[in-house]
Amino acid sequence: MTATTEESTFKLSDGVEVYTKTWKSPTAPIAQAFFLHGFSDHSNAYFSFPETLAQSGIELFSFDQRGWGRSCGSNTSQWGVSGDTRQLLADIDELLLVRLSAHPGLPLFLLSHSMGGGTALTYAHRGAHRNSLAGVVAWSPMIDFAAGARPAAVVLAAGRLAARVFPGRQLLNKLDAAAMSRDTEACRVFADDPLCHDTGTLLGIVEMLDRGKQLQDREVAASFPRSLPVLVAHGTADRVTDCEASRRFVDMLQVDDKAFKVYDGWYHKLHAEPGEDRVVFANDVVDWIKARCSTPTAADKQADEPSSKL
Repeated sequence: MTATTEESTFKLSDGVEVYTKTWKSPTAPIAQAFFLHGFSDHSNAYFSFPETLAQSGIELFSFDQRGWGRSCGSNTSQWGVSGDTRQLLADIDELLLVRLSAHPGLPLFLLSHSMGGGTALTYAHRGAHRNSLAGVVAWSPMIDFAAGARPAAVVLAAGRLAARVFPGRQLLNKLDAAAMSRDTEACRVFADDPLCHDTGTLLGIVEMLDRGKQLQDREVAASFPRSLPVLVAHGTADRVTDCEASRRFVDMLQVDDKAFKVYDGWYHKLHAEPGEDRVVFANDVVDWIKARCSTPTAADKQADEPSSKL
C-alpha cells in the first residue's frame, strides 16, 4: 500500500481561501503533522519528505500560506501578501483546530522549514493552541540570516521605516537558488518553479525579521511550555539562515525535551539534499516523532505553563 493525497481549499474567517494538501498514511496513523513552508515556497515543493512521513504512519497536513503557492497562484497582486505575525498565528489557529477535531486524541506535531520555522517557534511560545501540540520540529529556521546573506544595517533600518509608510508594498527578494541544496537538480527545480516567486511585502519581510529577533531573546525562550518537545535541525553550510543562531536558541530553551541536530556541510533545504541524504533527514524526523508518540503529549499535560511576554 502507498500513501494517498487529498487536495482542497479552506476559507479562513476573513474570507481568504488557502490551498491545503494532506498526505494520508496507508494504515491507521500513529500521529499527525502540521507543516509550515518557507519563504518563496509551497506545500508541493518538499520532494519526498511528505510521502516518507505518510508511509511511516504520520499523516502530514500542509497549506500554502496566504500570499504563497496555490493560495494566490498567478494573481501577482497577492504575491507575498501574508499579513503581519498576528494574522499568521490566527491562520494557524483556525487550521490547527480543524486538524485536532479531525483526529481527536492523535498526537499533533508542528513541523516547519525556514521562514515557517521562525513562525512555528513563535507559535510555540505564544500561539493559542500551543498546549495541544505534541512537539515542534523546525529545520533551517529563520532566526537570523547566515553571515553572507545578512543585509547591511542601513538597509534594514530603511526597510523598517518604509514598512511603516507602505506596509503593503511588494518587494522582490531574490533567493540564490544555488544556496538551496547541494543537489543541482533541486536548485534548478526551485529556480524554475513559477510558484516560488521571491516576492514579499515590506510588512511581511519586516515581521519575519522581527520574529527571528524575538527568538534570540532569553525571555522568549523561557516562555516555551516546559513539556513541549522541540527539535531544531540545521546544516552547517547553510548560506541562507544562520546555523549558530539556531544553536544559541536551543541552548537558551528551558524545555524538558530539546535537541539540536547538526548536518555537517549540508545546505538550506535539508529535505532536498542529494541522494540518500534527504532520506536520512526525513527518517530522522520520523524517528524523533515516533519516539514521542509513546509518551504523554503536551495536550495531556495541562500543568501551568509560563505565559508569553509578548
